[in-house]
Amino acid sequence: MINFFTALYCEAYLLIQRYRLKKETDWTHFQVFSGESQNMRLILTGAGMIAAAAAVSSVCTKYPPNDYDFLINLGICAGASEQRGLFLCNKITEQTTGKIFYPDILYRHPFHEAQVVTGAKPFKREDIKASQEICLYDMEASAVYQSGSYFFGPHQMYFLKIISDDGNFENITPKQIQDQISAQMENIALFVDCLNKIQEADATSSAGNPEQNLDILCEDLHCSQVMSASVRQLIRYCILSGIDYQAVLNEMYREQKLPCKDKREGKLRFEELGNRLL
Repeated sequence: MINFFTALYCEAYLLIQRYRLKKETDWTHFQVFSGESQNMRLILTGAGMIAAAAAVSSVCTKYPPNDYDFLINLGICAGASEQRGLFLCNKITEQTTGKIFYPDILYRHPFHEAQVVTGAKPFKREDIKASQEICLYDMEASAVYQSGSYFFGPHQMYFLKIISDDGNFENITPKQIQDQISAQMENIALFVDCLNKIQEADATSSAGNPEQNLDILCEDLHCSQVMSASVRQLIRYCILSGIDYQAVLNEMYREQKLPCKDKREGKLRFEELGNRLL
């Protein structure tokens, strides 16, 4: 199941229409839409960190995700850059606490990457400092990540943000937000299709990749449970994309970069493996 979390109905409307999602009537605090044939659920959280965290916790408690499910937080944001469009967030900073989170981005995607800062109130133009590094500002991402981490691994959560303004949110209309989502819908749909294919791949019958071999690779990387799930998803993605991951692994073994001495080295080698494959 792919679980979309959006704050506003205007952010969700085109997804609901495209995937023919139906409203679930047994929810009182949040609006939830689902389509079993589409393998998708969409939740309107409302704006702000508390609402976002409550919605993620409530829905994931009622519908516990498995190791192959995904969470996608989609929404508009403010931006300190002149560049516009849709971004995949590779770093999330919570403004009030200074906590930083790093979603694992394992798969190829059509988006630019950027960091997002989550605050407790809408950003104003005077609050945004111009920066050479693209920085986004929203009100939900850090809460979605922290609440989602009780149910998903870092490799299962993705944060898609569209810059709608530079701190003058009060001038943005729902129609303008829908137009911005519409302009990015095909890229969003391609990404959803990719995740659906990964979900459909059976971890125990991937062509030429016995589960025993994956177990050995995870042992050689000294994987934690979360990292082991990331390794398995990366290999499944390579199989589906026709990437010759085995040749890369063989080369790393020849270079004596595998097996690793400890968990610390294992994390570095896993990052290198991802860079070589993608």
